[in-house]
This record gives sequence, C-alpha cells and structure tokens, in this order.
Amino acid sequence: MKKQAKVVNVSDRAQRESSFAKEVLGPLVGMKLTISRMAQNLTGQISPTINYPEERRRYSDRYRGAHILTARQDGSPRCVACYMCATACPADCIYIEPGEHPDPLIEKVPTRFDIDMLRCVFCGYCVEACPEEAIIMSKESEICALGREETVWGIERLMRRPELKEFGLGFRPNEKLVDSVLAVTPEAKPAIRMAGRITLKENVEMIPHVTFEPQQD
Repeated sequence: MKKQAKVVNVSDRAQRESSFAKEVLGPLVGMKLTISRMAQNLTGQISPTINYPEERRRYSDRYRGAHILTARQDGSPRCVACYMCATACPADCIYIEPGEHPDPLIEKVPTRFDIDMLRCVFCGYCVEACPEEAIIMSKESEICALGREETVWGIERLMRRPELKEFGLGFRPNEKLVDSVLAVTPEAKPAIRMAGRITLKENVEMIPHVTFEPQQD
C-alpha cells in the first residue's frame, strides 16, 4: 500500500515564517499597556510609589485595623464582659476576665481584656458582635514589637490610643462615634496630590479616653 504524499505549499509556508506583522508587531501589541505605563513613569506623569512614611495612603472609613476599646464618661470600659466578641472571634485571640462594676446598674466589667495581635485576622467580627459598641477598629495597621509579649494588648493599651491622631478611626457600626473621639476640622484635612497619590494629613486632638455615650431620643 502506497503512502499518500503530503503536499506543502512552499510560498505559503515562507510567508507565514517571515510575516513581519506576526513576529514583530504581534509582541508589540501585547506589550502596549506595559510600554505606555513605562512611558508615563519616565515622563513623571504617574508614580508607582509613595514617599513613605511622609505620605500615607488614604484608607476607607471601613478599614479594619487595630482595635479600640471605648469608655464611659467615668473612664471605665463600656465592655460588659458578655464574651460575645470572644465567641465570635474565629482566631480565638480575645481573652476576657469579668469582674463586678461599682455601679449596680452595670452588671459586669472586664478586669482583664487582652487581644493577641499576632493571632488576630482583623475580620471585624468582634465589632459586629458587640452589643454595647465597646470595641471598634482603627486604621492603624503598623504593629511592631520587639517580642511576642508586646503584641498582646491589654485594657490600657486598647483604651489609650495616642496613635489615633495619625491613623484615625476605621470600621465601626456607628459612624457618629467619630465625633466623640476625634476633633477634625474640614480645613485641617486637605487632600494633597503628591507622587501621583492622594494623601490624607489630619490635625486632630485626642481626648484622654475613647468615650462614647449614645444620645437620648
């Protein structure tokens, strides 16, 4: 049985192999976006970086950063040690020890409230579970420590937060809470375009405790 010969069109094959549009223009079309971005960077039209730490990215008000424990007017924590935040926490990073409150109208108060920042996944479940709005989140994400023990934040660390003047408040159920914590004037937070980014610089005043009392209807 004779094998059927394969017919090859030499001219078509040569045209395909030497196609300028395929070998040269093809890759250039694929690199169009990359080349345009490179040209913009070389001419200074955009900058892929910011001058950190002098410049900060502007985070959303729903940003989930380090936690804050809010306080009552007398300076005691608003937390009633109900364990709802610790129960809702998927990382099991919240430890609470309850105690009696001097006010008979308040059932319990935490004598110890610790959050292990190394275990926390910053999901915000504790904030959503809290019935007293005793725990909220900030925009602080830069948590540095020399040892593991420094990453376990207690009541004092969670309630007194001088860093808020730099980072601001993040995720919280009640947006009006910001009025009780930060005093920010509109002219004190200009949006400045530097290095192709919008940065937020705030001049704020901190009160001793993060205090919030709901308004009476």
